[in-house]
Amino acid sequence: MATQLESPRPALSPPPHIGDILHRIVDDLKILAKDEVELARIEIEKSAKTAAADAAVVMLSGFSALVGMAFVGGAIIAALGPVISLLWIRCLIVAVLYIGGGALLGGYFAKKLSRDVTPDLAEPVAEAKETAEDIKQGLAH
Repeated sequence: MATQLESPRPALSPPPHIGDILHRIVDDLKILAKDEVELARIEIEKSAKTAAADAAVVMLSGFSALVGMAFVGGAIIAALGPVISLLWIRCLIVAVLYIGGGALLGGYFAKKLSRDVTPDLAEPVAEAKETAEDIKQGLAH
């Protein structure tokens, strides 16, 4: 009598426990949340670097403009000599012009800087919503 060798059956693994599945889902959600926060951090850093560069250019431009305005002011004061004899009044007129011009320029660049500093988080928010929707659909199946 010949004995027939039976091929061993593969051992069936038990189905995963619901606790294990939930643990994996929570771990995946933690990773996704961490990635979304990292993406938001990168966007904020990018905006901050742009704002810093703009601020440096504004400061350098402001200094150059200030030197130029000093010479223009001196020319205006000298030109007003035949019209207004008192030097202090001519200086006061130029000072008021400088203050007004400086306020206008400062206001303009302050608005520009506040726009540049605001990070664009539309993409990370959209991706986070898409990920949440994918997770909901995955749990529904």
